Amino acid sequence: AVKHFELISDGINVAPLLAEMEHNPWLWNLNSRRKTAPGSPHSEMSDIWVRYNDDTRARLTGDWRGFNDEHVPVWYPAWEALPSLRSIIFDLMAKVRGEMLGGVLITKIPPGAGIAPHADDSWHVQFFDKFYLSLKSKPGAQFWCDDGETKEALEPKPGQIWLFDNRKIHWVTNESDEDRITLIICIRTEKFGRHMEVK
Repeated sequence: AVKHFELISDGINVAPLLAEMEHNPWLWNLNSRRKTAPGSPHSEMSDIWVRYNDDTRARLTGDWRGFNDEHVPVWYPAWEALPSLRSIIFDLMAKVRGEMLGGVLITKIPPGAGIAPHADDSWHVQFFDKFYLSLKSKPGAQFWCDDGETKEALEPKPGQIWLFDNRKIHWVTNESDEDRITLIICIRTEKFGRHMEVK
């Protein structure tokens, strides 16, 4: 059993979404802010932004201050290009009794690359729970967490959704021979007790 990760769903058919992504390679790194920001732990990977804060003003002005502050997210072009996302996202919203849908992101880590150790701390990560659906992953692609007494690695199987608190120190290594592709869905929900304040 793993301590830092909680299995939410298994057996989800990810083939239709992967096929749609294959047909729309132009979606990768349309929004490269996470990849190119100075000191980013995500510099070795590629992104498809599906839903987040509207970045129009920041891209026009080059001023990204406040971009990760409190906001109501909007859909990016990938939402129209990848229709299989609809049932995946809204089935998960129903399953976890979601109250609000936050950021939605697809990440790709090539063989031999990874995400550097880091812990997230922003309004978004404090407000939403983060669910990871493995779209493509082979043994050797590992999602690590080191928190408290326990350091552990997860090798998610495609079609599995895992809940993870990314306020903990985490990183990814891909020692497999294939891309590791993950859909990240952020949902506000009190189902897991994370947002319940003790009065």
